[in-house]
Amino acid sequence: MIKIFGKVRYHWQPELAWAVIYWSMAVAPVFIGLSLLYEKARIPNVIFILFLIFIVLFGAGFHRYFVLEEGDLRIASANPFRKSRIAIASIEKVEVSVLSITLYSSDYPSGLSFCMRKWPKKYFINDLARHTHFRGEVELVDHLKKQDYFEVYYSEKAKSVR
Repeated sequence: MIKIFGKVRYHWQPELAWAVIYWSMAVAPVFIGLSLLYEKARIPNVIFILFLIFIVLFGAGFHRYFVLEEGDLRIASANPFRKSRIAIASIEKVEVSVLSITLYSSDYPSGLSFCMRKWPKKYFINDLARHTHFRGEVELVDHLKKQDYFEVYYSEKAKSVR
């Protein structure tokens, strides 16, 4: 969760398998460039191109976030073919697990899954549930398997208020 230009961004990653594949492909040009550098006495231009590819893929990998706007949830990702806005009023259910959240809406009845870290997920769900246009429900899916960290979060917040 980062606040830039007055808007809060909640960062996410794709499902774990896609994230591992993507980050493996993003780091591969660096290792190829380093192995080429080790073999040559001078620095060839191919190494600079490979490092440029790494920088572009690294930047695109961190360009995944949510922004809650007036009536829309804007989803920024590196994929230009994916719909980038969902009406908050059309979100019917949000399933929250330890590793990810899944958004179910009228546009996506099968759901969209996003992996998020613990704190950005808490603040995102909290802000989404408090949004004036949100009419859906938030469901904790695997809270019986592990500790329900939302209870810990709200108990810590209640202690700090007292």
